[in-house]
Amino acid sequence: MIKKYLIDYLSKIEFVNRRYSGIGAILMLHRVALSEKDRLSPNENMKVSPEFLETFIELSRRKGYTFISLDELYEILTKRKKASKTLVLTFDDGYKDNYEVAYPLLKSKNVPFAIYITTSFLKRSAILWWYMIEEIILEKDYIELSDGEKYSCKNFQEKEITFLKIREKIIKSGNIDIIKTLKKLFSKYDFDWIGINKTNCEKLCLSVEGVKKLSQDALVIIGSHTKNHYPLSRLPKDKVYEEITAANKELEQLIHKKIEHFAYPFGSHIEAGEREFNIVKEIGFKTATTTRIGTIYYEHANYLYCLPRIMLVENFKIENIGRLRRNRVVTL
Repeated sequence: MIKKYLIDYLSKIEFVNRRYSGIGAILMLHRVALSEKDRLSPNENMKVSPEFLETFIELSRRKGYTFISLDELYEILTKRKKASKTLVLTFDDGYKDNYEVAYPLLKSKNVPFAIYITTSFLKRSAILWWYMIEEIILEKDYIELSDGEKYSCKNFQEKEITFLKIREKIIKSGNIDIIKTLKKLFSKYDFDWIGINKTNCEKLCLSVEGVKKLSQDALVIIGSHTKNHYPLSRLPKDKVYEEITAANKELEQLIHKKIEHFAYPFGSHIEAGEREFNIVKEIGFKTATTTRIGTIYYEHANYLYCLPRIMLVENFKIENIGRLRRNRVVTL
């Protein structure tokens, strides 16, 4: 009786997995680098190790998955080509390790991928505030913000809780001048925000030369991720156009190719909605991706400007790909 129950249960799980896996998934990554145990997990979770990525690729292929490009996915959806168990790798922002670590690994495995570039990363003018506040929280045992909020940071758990709360404040502030926001929040302290940020940009951001070299490889698609990585829903319409088109122009002049794919900064339903989807459609991209969790179905041919993705994190198992959704939903 127990054996029959287990067989029925496992069969049901497999059915659910198949049904909700769709024709495949777009996977979202940020960085490929070794984890640092003395850093905060919200930032460390943006990394996967080279060893994990290599193993993930090999195991996925053994399970029958095929890695395809965004252009191939676009063809599959718009022409309803027969497909199943497909995976698309995408990287957000433009980190140096995408070129120095991920690219050689993916090249050796013949895996296509896309990098959505925020052009301020290339200029070293990006404000990497998530790393800036991490530096400060790791230094302090206690933080008091200008709004009266007080945080104990005596142990690692308290530091991570503090990081998440302050990160939420910054995202919700609606102020696109992040340095101004940081100075206001931390007005009780005299931090060299520009200096901290410059060091982080030099250490972490992809170079112009790196993008040029990546763009010359047929395995790589360079996509757009705006000029400054602002949450687009908080900008007036004309500023949204400017953020996207200015980045496109800069990238196209750099790589001498048309930019046809886009990813929304932050990309949840809070930062990207119907207005943003329509703007991206008007600009003329082939596809645009969000951070909404989900797999890809043929119905997404009607929703090419709000495609869902799955964040690839360390120890993610390909067997779980169809279990991430309880509903087979394809909507705005």
